[in-house]
Amino acid sequence: ALELVELLDAGDVVSGAIDVYPAPKKQTVIDFTPDWVNSFIGIDVSAEEQIKILEKLEFTVSDGKIYVPSFRSDVEHKADVSEEVARFYGYNNIPDRPLEGVADGGLTAEQRFDRLLHSYMTAMGFSEAQTYSFISPKAYDKLRIAKDSPLRDCVTIINPLGEDKSVMRTTALPTILEVASTNYNRRIADAAIYELATVYINRGLEELPDEREVLAAAAYGDGSDFFTVKGAFEGLLELLGIADYDVEAVTDDPTFHPGRTARYSKGGTTLGVVGEIHPTVCSNFAIGKSVCVIESDVAALRGLAAGETVYRPMPKYPAATRDLAVVLPRITPVLIVEKAIAAAVGQELEKIELFDIYQGEQISKDKKSVAYSLVLRSDKGTLTDSEADAAMERAIAAVKLLGGELRQ
Repeated sequence: ALELVELLDAGDVVSGAIDVYPAPKKQTVIDFTPDWVNSFIGIDVSAEEQIKILEKLEFTVSDGKIYVPSFRSDVEHKADVSEEVARFYGYNNIPDRPLEGVADGGLTAEQRFDRLLHSYMTAMGFSEAQTYSFISPKAYDKLRIAKDSPLRDCVTIINPLGEDKSVMRTTALPTILEVASTNYNRRIADAAIYELATVYINRGLEELPDEREVLAAAAYGDGSDFFTVKGAFEGLLELLGIADYDVEAVTDDPTFHPGRTARYSKGGTTLGVVGEIHPTVCSNFAIGKSVCVIESDVAALRGLAAGETVYRPMPKYPAATRDLAVVLPRITPVLIVEKAIAAAVGQELEKIELFDIYQGEQISKDKKSVAYSLVLRSDKGTLTDSEADAAMERAIAAVKLLGGELRQ
């Protein structure tokens, strides 16, 4: 380059050197605090070992000070020094510990329970809906709810957006059926939706309303009959560990189809209602297909859910299987029969499963044939034939008390 300057006569080359450095950088000096470094990283390295590490990196440690080399412009604070020590100490040797001064956040028990409900309903093929808590007073007429029903005692909005949103809902059925109606009228052939909704129970002008969380679901189309939706709700109860519940037919609710609705309860607490909506109600909501719904009190489910899952060891002894076919009055619920058999057999009954119901020419019109499969097992030893037969005799005796008899 200098040769070109001379050849082109662009300047004169002179001897010597010129250093243009108007503001020389001062050497960075940091306090040497080995205890702070250990606390900051969470290690235990002696001061002598830290000095050796720093001197390898061309730092100078003297009189409690660290003199940083000029080429390490990235080191300005004792936290930077701790990083150098950590690199040589080995990141893999630093023990894990929780951060200090950080809140230990997490979900509440209610939030975890709600997430479980969301996961289950989604897994069962239901899509989540979110609706307003405001409804029209006419919604109760569309549901055919009696004029004197407590459900009509609503909280009235002082400044409503309009008549269609002038009261707070006391049941989630109007809004979930509106969602079903919207889907149906947009030519969605099959739909299954659910919502964790809040209902508001009026407690007068002096108190705020009682806010209750409910699980509401509706399904229509292929594969969405009463038994499918009923099975989905019973699967939820099984997931929550709620067993030995009672089921009774609901025949006096005008919102539902008579004979196709069931109320679930345990210990006097209503768990939920599962049923087919009355055809007139479907027509009121402009739905041209039968709709099956679930409405369940989330607080009741949460209160009766099993807190812990208890596992039992694998059985040591073989099981004995027996089938029991009985003829009963047609109006006798099969759940009552199952409970009677289970109580009569006792601890030897491992499982009872309904596998057949027959109503036809072979038996009277006011009768039905019900067949169960029973799995018998003892944890004390192998059941003998006489012990299994004795258990079956107790089961038959329990059925006879319900007006039934052994089918020949």
